[in-house]
Amino acid sequence: MSQLEVRIFTLERSKEHVSIYDFPGQIAGQDLGPTVCENCMGSLAACLTQTIVMHATAMGIKLDHINATVEGDVDMRGISGLSSNTRPGAQEFRVEMKITSDTASKEQIDKLYDIGKKFSPAFDTLTNGTSVKLNSE
Repeated sequence: MSQLEVRIFTLERSKEHVSIYDFPGQIAGQDLGPTVCENCMGSLAACLTQTIVMHATAMGIKLDHINATVEGDVDMRGISGLSSNTRPGAQEFRVEMKITSDTASKEQIDKLYDIGKKFSPAFDTLTNGTSVKLNSE
């Protein structure tokens, strides 16, 4: 069972979701799944999309389609330890989003892009940083 604690309540899920992460064969993996960084980019796109859809629904805006494409830069010298001057994490993510709606105005669509950036938990976490406490036993 997994748990997510939110300030007002604790959400418990009765079903566990399993994700497999791997590196491509070129860098010692078996290509059984996306890398953690690729998953992070997918999570960012999904979170922006879900946030926009949730707010559009609340505002009574019918959306026809949202397409999100994410690209990122990772310098392998950082994660491999070959360079002490290079971060091991992604240096940059670039998100290209296209929202289509037959009924929404350009102003409404522009507002939804802003709402996505303002209220997406993943966007906030990645752009503002989050304290991480690593405990070892």
